[in-house]
Amino acid sequence: MPRWSPLLALVLACASSSEAARPDAATTAARGVSTPTAARTAAACAPPNASLYDRLGQRAGIDAVMHTFVVNVGRDTRVNVRFLFTDMDVLQAHLTDQVCSASGGPCAYAGRAMKPLHAPMHVRGPEFDAMAEDMVAALKANGVPERESKELLAIVGSTRDDIVETEAK
Repeated sequence: MPRWSPLLALVLACASSSEAARPDAATTAARGVSTPTAARTAAACAPPNASLYDRLGQRAGIDAVMHTFVVNVGRDTRVNVRFLFTDMDVLQAHLTDQVCSASGGPCAYAGRAMKPLHAPMHVRGPEFDAMAEDMVAALKANGVPERESKELLAIVGSTRDDIVETEAK
C-alpha cells in the first residue's frame, strides 16, 4: 500500500472540497470523516482572503462546532442549570445562524438582541467565562485551527457587555 504524504493528502482534500463536490455533514459523518479533519481542511483550503465563514467550513462546520458547544454547556455544572427549560436544538440553531452571520456568511440571525434577551437573566462574569471555556473546548474538539478560533472567540467576546450584568460599584 502506498504511503501518502501529508501535502498530497491536503491537495487531494482541497481538490475535492469544491462547493459542488463538498458533502453535507450527514454524508461526511456516514463516510467516517471526522469533523476535526473537515474543519482543518476548510481552513487549509480556503484562499488567503476567505471569510471566517468559509474558513470555519461554512454552515456545516459552524453547526458542528455549535452542536459540540451546546452539548458542553449542557454538561457544564457551572452553567447548565440556566438551561433547564431551554430547547437546546433551538438554541443551537440560533447560535449557528448568529455565528454564520457574524463570520461573513449568508445566514440571517432572527433571534432577539443580546442585551434585552439576557438582562432578566442576571448573567455573571464567571458564568460567561465558563461558557467561553465550553466554546474553546468545542473549537478544539472540532479541529478548528488557532487563527480561526481566535477570530471566532473575539466575535463571541464582543458580546460580553450585552450579556453579563453590570456589577454594582
